[in-house]
Amino acid sequence: MSAPRPRATVVIPTRDRPELLGRAVAGALAQTIPDLQVVVVDDGSAQPVQLPPDPRLQLVRNPQPQGVSAARNLGLKLATGPWITFPDDDDELLPHLVQASLEAAQRSALPGPVAVLSGVEVVDAQGLVVETRRPTTVARQPPPYAQAPDDGFAQDANTLFAPTQVLRAMGGWDETIKGWEMDDLLIRLVAHCSLQATPQVTYRRHRHLGPRKSTHAAHMGDGARLVLAKHRRFYQAHPQLHGRQLASLATSDLRNGRWWPAIQAMTTSLRVDPGRPKALVQWLGTLTGPHLYGSYLEARTGGTGRERRPPGR
Repeated sequence: MSAPRPRATVVIPTRDRPELLGRAVAGALAQTIPDLQVVVVDDGSAQPVQLPPDPRLQLVRNPQPQGVSAARNLGLKLATGPWITFPDDDDELLPHLVQASLEAAQRSALPGPVAVLSGVEVVDAQGLVVETRRPTTVARQPPPYAQAPDDGFAQDANTLFAPTQVLRAMGGWDETIKGWEMDDLLIRLVAHCSLQATPQVTYRRHRHLGPRKSTHAAHMGDGARLVLAKHRRFYQAHPQLHGRQLASLATSDLRNGRWWPAIQAMTTSLRVDPGRPKALVQWLGTLTGPHLYGSYLEARTGGTGRERRPPGR
């Protein structure tokens, strides 16, 4: 007799972070809905990943690193659940993510099919919640979209809980994009699927001192520029979002010592959205260079590359 089909698949890409991976796997296996498939994709770790025995766990390995988008696509290919989610290996699913997401999808009155985004809490190294982030509901619509969330579709979208077949039909993740790949996926996804937001916190993002993809200057900068170019029509239709995304890119460049690319990005940000609060101040600050203004940004963002926001916003 064959095993029952899981209700959802959790795909966790990982590389060289065994000390963090255990927490992510434990969070996936601790879901209140136990009939799950958990696929861990070892993307060429120097030491192959080892996992505790569990019939719900499936471990696959790329002999050489292919990047997080390729790792997620491999998990998408192997998924047997009708729903799928993609937590990072250094973060944590809270036990009710799958259940809360299924219930939100069932309640949604948006045009189908429907994916779900839920709340994220950010915790520091001591486990204290320092920020809570809420997603935005977006109805399925043709690009460039009449509606676009202020912070973009990809604001902490690791809670994405989507129909597996929808992601497969649209080709999954763009493997050429090594940073900002979530922005690219969700901009494309809205043409195929509504995004139902639920304010319930289901995901815990951990701040830590270990390596993060978001601190890889080349990947993030190159990925951001690819996404901005690929979705030029979308960003032209939403100049305020375009300006903020360019400012975020410039901030990342500046923090990583890429002064001239930062000046170019911040100058374009000022041109496309001159009315943005602090736009002129940020542009003038960027001209002062990475040592002075970069140190200010490091203190203001806590090393994350994004400006701190009050909890609950």
